[in-house]
Amino acid sequence: MGKTTTADAGAAQADAPFAERVARLYRELERAIRFDRPSILLAVYSSRFVLAQAKAALETQLQAQGQRVAEFFVTPEHYDVPALLAEHPRRENAVFFVYALSQGGGEGGRNAYRALNLRREFLVEARLRLVFWLTEAEAVNLPTYAPDFWAFRHRVVEFVETPPPGQAVEMARDAAWHGLADRTLRENTAAKIALREALLADLPPGEETRASRATLLYTLAGLYWARQDLDYSLILWQQALQETQALADVSLQSWCWNGLGNVYRDLKRYEEAIAAYQQAIARDPQDAYPWNGLGAVYGDLQRYEEAITAYQQAIERDPQLAYPWNGLGNVYRDLKRYEEAIAAFQQAIERDAQYATPRNNLGLVYRDLQRYEEAIAAYQQAIERDPQYATPWNNLGLVYRDLQRYEEAIAAYQQAIERDPQFAWPWNNLGTVYRDLQRYEEAIAAYQQAIERDAQFAWPWNNLGNVYGDLKRYEEAIAAYQQAIERDPQYATPWHGLGSVYRNLQRYEEAIAAYRQAIARD
Repeated sequence: MGKTTTADAGAAQADAPFAERVARLYRELERAIRFDRPSILLAVYSSRFVLAQAKAALETQLQAQGQRVAEFFVTPEHYDVPALLAEHPRRENAVFFVYALSQGGGEGGRNAYRALNLRREFLVEARLRLVFWLTEAEAVNLPTYAPDFWAFRHRVVEFVETPPPGQAVEMARDAAWHGLADRTLRENTAAKIALREALLADLPPGEETRASRATLLYTLAGLYWARQDLDYSLILWQQALQETQALADVSLQSWCWNGLGNVYRDLKRYEEAIAAYQQAIARDPQDAYPWNGLGAVYGDLQRYEEAITAYQQAIERDPQLAYPWNGLGNVYRDLKRYEEAIAAFQQAIERDAQYATPRNNLGLVYRDLQRYEEAIAAYQQAIERDPQYATPWNNLGLVYRDLQRYEEAIAAYQQAIERDPQFAWPWNNLGTVYRDLQRYEEAIAAYQQAIERDAQFAWPWNNLGNVYGDLKRYEEAIAAYQQAIERDPQYATPWHGLGSVYRNLQRYEEAIAAYRQAIARD
């Protein structure tokens, strides 16, 4: 960083204790929060280990004041920091940590700097609180490429020391776990991955770093799993497991096997998932999580009695863990044992009042029972606890459609899509409401959006067939039903639709054959 950036920081800054430098950042942010004004802070680091330590310490202090850290990682596609953050949907009670300005793309990697220079006022007008974590090279380039933004800064704090090797190993291990709580696993995933990959690359080889390397690999695998990059997360968990075996770390081995089970389940490789969870249980029989995973797999396979037993084993090991109670509720719902399902979901809520999923699932039971107002209340409570959770918005739309409150259904589906544009179900359900309203072209477009997001999803193909049938576009209807059948040969509904189209075309033998196929499946 050198001469340019130390002008306002003072030569003695780097000599101040580490905790005092973190406190300087916090005090600036605390004043900005208190007086609802913007704050643009620059934190310069030379070691990723020190970066990890500094940001973790600052985040802890901010969380104690009810502030949420939102991490923003600059990429060639997402380089316009002022424009993107000024419109960020979750600005309230947020402090933004911004990284990797040099990765903004463009000539000489200058796009992000230029955007800061041109639209710096956006940050002030939106009263944003930001910490730009800068490498020394980025700090040197910033006043050159973005001189007007540089003049906007409120404070520069330097973290340019290099930790001794032993301390670096401990810092890497601590950083690996930071931000990995269940509630935050899917937040700021790209930034968390980038930090851990950088720490992993910087770790020197050798036996003394093996434990830190295993921990970083394990947490990286969990982040890739959260991002649904399943194949790569599988590789990382296998690598972590290999490292733990050399360490004879039985607990971490168990966690790795549990992680492998989660990936195998998502990949629908159920027998491998069962084997992985059993390996985890063999290493740590008192860990509730693999029992919970085992229950989920048995539920997927409709081996319900085994699922109930596995969830009960998880509950026995950790009675305060909410997940197995939620899983147990899902099994009871599948079995139409609704009162037991309600009781199980309520147990999950009692153990974790902020856990949105059992509230969503409680809404599913109430909808099954046509207790619609209670279903709506349950979904709204799920949304209140996790406003970015798309599923209860989608399910709220289903209830509103049941009640023929079509405009509210459309609005709910659109909220689900806004939160997760790749979620196929609300697109499919939106199409169904449009069909109810005879807005056929909009229905077709919505079903096509669902298909685009999940090419193997049979339902929108079936529903597309229904619309084409309504419009007497019978050849297109036949083609759509056949696509649905190809994707799910045991799905009875498209066979029935196919039979109806053939009947309308007076192709009676084909109609009879299609209806028989539907009857055979349901």
